[in-house]
Amino acid sequence: MLLKFRCDNFKAFRDGFEFNMVPEKRMTELNYSILKEQIGKRKVNALSSSVIYGPNAAGKTSIVNAMSCMRQIVLQGGMKDVSGDPADGQAISAQLIPFAFQETARPVCFDAWFTFHDVEYRYEVGIYLGKFLEKQVDPYITEESLYVNGSLIYRREENEVTELSLPSVKKFLNTGYTLEETDTTRKKMSDNLVSDSLLLTTDFNSFCSKRIVSEIVAWFKTQFMVINSSNYVRFYPSFPEKNNAVLDHTINRIAQEAGIIGSAFIYVQDAKTHSPQLMSLFQTNDQENPYGLDADQIESVGTLRLISIMPAVISALEKGAVLVMDELDASLHPMIVMNLISIFHNDEVNTRRAQLIFNTHNPIYLSHKLLRRDEIKFVERDKETKSSNLYALSDFKANGEASVRKTSDYMKNYFINRYGAIEDIDFTDIVSDILNGELAEEGGTPDGQE
Repeated sequence: MLLKFRCDNFKAFRDGFEFNMVPEKRMTELNYSILKEQIGKRKVNALSSSVIYGPNAAGKTSIVNAMSCMRQIVLQGGMKDVSGDPADGQAISAQLIPFAFQETARPVCFDAWFTFHDVEYRYEVGIYLGKFLEKQVDPYITEESLYVNGSLIYRREENEVTELSLPSVKKFLNTGYTLEETDTTRKKMSDNLVSDSLLLTTDFNSFCSKRIVSEIVAWFKTQFMVINSSNYVRFYPSFPEKNNAVLDHTINRIAQEAGIIGSAFIYVQDAKTHSPQLMSLFQTNDQENPYGLDADQIESVGTLRLISIMPAVISALEKGAVLVMDELDASLHPMIVMNLISIFHNDEVNTRRAQLIFNTHNPIYLSHKLLRRDEIKFVERDKETKSSNLYALSDFKANGEASVRKTSDYMKNYFINRYGAIEDIDFTDIVSDILNGELAEEGGTPDGQE
């Protein structure tokens, strides 16, 4: 389970943010949606979902990008694929961008708390990237720390391992360590450090604990499903050997339940290019065999969207994973999304403690019957500092003029700007000026013709 995710100096967030998935202790609503895990003698609780609201360009996608960046850094073991020029758009460097509006360069930092196989981990890493879009910068690791069950295991500061404490993780170690051997190992790891590589996946893995590293890497790989730009993401099944077509019965049942009738869906693999394709199968009363058409050409955007994301949703529920998706509800009917939220809240269905996190503009989910106050997050960007701020509905007091009670009308209050994270937008004057020709000299007509 994801407990907390922190980030500093990343994209829209100058001073960072803390994305908290730990339930507020004073909250009593929707207690059935709280996930529970036993970590030794401690009980750890987590929220089963979180929904992020805010106007366009406020920083909602930056939160998803931050989680994606940390995941990629851990899985690749460092910064080796970063070109030094974030404007190149290559691999992770397309997303890994520090806050733009500052004079002094600072590291970009990521920090994740999570549980996996009855152990609580916290891993943090800082990366120096120079200033925004600064060229010819060689990225390097500025800091790195690992905690297991609340105990500090190691701390790295640039090219030195400043602390190494192994007694609390004896059962995870490659071999036994005395205090003298631990200090010798710390010095040896410091000598071997590479500036753009993680200590976690290099020397700590070799000298100290392959088990801890394999667990952490496995969580980031299989349990932390972060999907950027999900409008462009498709999930396809594996094709059996010597079989270029797969009829996914689960997807077809989901499509029928959503009211998509008259056609079935099949995945087809091109024999030459091996690229997969989604086909719609039609069979009329006078046809002996069904006829297949390219689904992209005939199905609605909403239908394709549902078919595309449901494999990820099902996979998260099967694995007990964290599913983080940018604009999950784009082109989907709100009732579909409300049902997905309720599935993650359902203790009898979500037995493996899966979590759902997504951003949205649709206010229909702002209901005390659907979401707890600590599950509703807001992002607001300050126009003077150009920096974003993340906060939860539960941060508001329960009494006073700006109070938020668990039975409040969240959607109404959001639209009257009681919670912030909303813009009063009016394009009337701009459109009027364009139609009256007053902006023609500045930018020309939209099609570029004079």
